[in-house]
Amino acid sequence: MRRSYRFMAAAAVCSLAATKLTAVCAFAPSSSSASFLSSKQSAPQWLPTAATMTTTTGSSSSSIHQLSMLPSSTLQLATEEPANSLIYTILHTPTLWSILAMTSIVALLVLWEETIHNIRSSTPKAIVPVIDSMLAEVGGLGFIGLFLSTVVTGGPLGQIIGRLSEDYLGDEELLLEAFEFLHTFFFEVGILFFVVAGVCVGAVLEEVNKLSEISELALDADGDGEVTLDELAEALDVSCMIVDTDGDGILSEEEKIDALKSTASNYNFIQAIIAERSMSEVDRAGECLVARERILGKYSLPQEFEIDAYFGKIFGENLEESVELSPITWLPLIPLIALENSVDLSRDVVSASSSNAFESCGYFFATPWVFYPTIFFQALSLTWALFNFWKMTSIKKMLLPTLVTDGVNGEAALLPPRYTIDEIRNNFNSSPSIFAWGEQFFTGGGAKTSPPRNEHEELFGAVGAKFEGVYRDSMRFSTWLCVALIVYSTTQIVFRDMAALYLHSANVGNPEGLVPELIVWIIFTASAVFQLSLAPTTFLNYCFVTSVEEYVKYDIVEEVMREEELCET
Repeated sequence: MRRSYRFMAAAAVCSLAATKLTAVCAFAPSSSSASFLSSKQSAPQWLPTAATMTTTTGSSSSSIHQLSMLPSSTLQLATEEPANSLIYTILHTPTLWSILAMTSIVALLVLWEETIHNIRSSTPKAIVPVIDSMLAEVGGLGFIGLFLSTVVTGGPLGQIIGRLSEDYLGDEELLLEAFEFLHTFFFEVGILFFVVAGVCVGAVLEEVNKLSEISELALDADGDGEVTLDELAEALDVSCMIVDTDGDGILSEEEKIDALKSTASNYNFIQAIIAERSMSEVDRAGECLVARERILGKYSLPQEFEIDAYFGKIFGENLEESVELSPITWLPLIPLIALENSVDLSRDVVSASSSNAFESCGYFFATPWVFYPTIFFQALSLTWALFNFWKMTSIKKMLLPTLVTDGVNGEAALLPPRYTIDEIRNNFNSSPSIFAWGEQFFTGGGAKTSPPRNEHEELFGAVGAKFEGVYRDSMRFSTWLCVALIVYSTTQIVFRDMAALYLHSANVGNPEGLVPELIVWIIFTASAVFQLSLAPTTFLNYCFVTSVEEYVKYDIVEEVMREEELCET
């Protein structure tokens, strides 16, 4: 494939050279003109040019000659230089620029192909399907652009849309240009979404790579290659408490349950978010190693089992499904973009790149039926992202075993996950107040139609057994909405308002609302960026809660063991 691209590029270069040669042969002066070339070096000569007007009156006639003197060298330069300059001749050959344009396209295709090849070859096998999914979505967006340019804006539907635009918007070209702008906007949103997905991929890879590194360097105190519970407890600075209450040196299940009840956290919504955001890399790696101890003991796996390889494959599977975009993904964008774009269209402005774009400045803020819905969408997006983050975090805490140090004998003890205790699980609620109604509404009944099948799924709240698919889509739509808000707010409002202020434009539609509009939309953009910063951790926690305890993926465990040659032969 790469060879074919290189062949095409070489052919284009050869065509370019042939075109240059043809241009030289066609336009270069003959050898008899050598003396003519040297004549330009002579001193300027003044030649007359005349406009002769003849007036006839009766039997007499008179001629009036108006002479103007121009240097002959100027006339020679104007008529001789294009025919005697090879560079001038070549640069004014249309074929040259056509070949250069096509060669540039071929070069971009070669660059694209090489880039994709390098990314695929340097990406772990579990993440390769994610790259393929991104490429498929980019191809879909390209097809939409081709369809619009050939059928809508420049095709048979162009006249119909032009007539509708003229009848209802007062300008034949306005709706056609709006089609082009909205497609460009959708493409920008799609590309930025994939960039954010790429950031998630990078964060996932970093987490996976650091798991084994941290466990070996920071947690394995004696350097024997194995992290014991005592080493883990010391590295994570876990709490010290009396677990062996009867002092017999044996930790009974009742003693573990009593200790677990006393360690139950009472974090509220905000405290839980802050605690998760401030977690160090060592603490996060420690969580995975604690979960590993639980998985090894519960499913009788060998001690050599690598939890980082297991989670790496889990991340890859979920990422592949998270970046898949269906047509319904675009639906949440329609109300917000339609409202804000109507401010432009009502003033015969297509977008921020229009020549009269400043006429809409200030009206996004001053138009109540645009401004207040925008606040609603911003608040909805922020609440949505925070709730996803909090729900994944709170469920993860319930599924994690608790590591403590016994205050009697000083030994580390691994307490069972909190959800295994009926009293703690019954008091846990991951769907408070209005969120329970929302989950049931958007899942067609939630737990009422898909009740939890085990204690693990009871943690999912009102969404019930539909949690895995529903919240994967929830994170995807939330991220999609954030990306759309960022793209539109920055490219169509913030940058336009900043340009109007910088240029001191006199064409600003609403000068009084310009500065407040700029400040408010900068705040909106900052809020959306903050929401995107939550996405990697939300996704990591989602992968955790859907791959441990009752949700352990046995097929992936067996695959990891085969790759590590841990299976019994």
